[in-house]
Amino acid sequence: MRTALRMASLGCVILVASCAQRRPGPPAEPTGVRPRVGVYDSRAIAVAFVGSEVYMATDGRALAELRAEHDKAKAAGDTARMAELEAKGKAQQALLHQQGFSTAPVDTILAHIADQMPGIASAAGVEAILSKWDKDALATYPNAELVDVTMPLVDAFKPKERQRTSAIEVQKHPPISLEDAAKIDD
Repeated sequence: MRTALRMASLGCVILVASCAQRRPGPPAEPTGVRPRVGVYDSRAIAVAFVGSEVYMATDGRALAELRAEHDKAKAAGDTARMAELEAKGKAQQALLHQQGFSTAPVDTILAHIADQMPGIASAAGVEAILSKWDKDALATYPNAELVDVTMPLVDAFKPKERQRTSAIEVQKHPPISLEDAAKIDD
């Protein structure tokens, strides 16, 4: 009886040890291999987006509808509605200024090309694509090799030559503060 009990105990120990060895763990990172992270200048993305066909079909159309509503309210003498619509338009313009001249996130813009992002990441050999201004997100990849993917993202919007040139030019200058960008009045 004791021998049978010992054999059963030994069998359990071997079974537990065997299962523990088969447990999948995190893949071992080869020594010296750094993750590659794609970074982009969000200002270039915003500049390329505005005026693109994607913009005209989405945000541009919404802005045109806002203007049409404003015109109707003006014709009807509805000053309260006019003020409400003007506030919406100014808020949208302030956001575009913050995205185009400062460091405001462009996630809502990039959502328009979400289906192309995996291909852009794959072509660049990167595991993530982040704004170069997003220090918190970049901090999660402290040893990463940063790969600039700004222009492939810009080109995904199929910008007109003027927007593409502006997207290149904006990268040559430091961004202004979010506060200053919000104050731009045009």
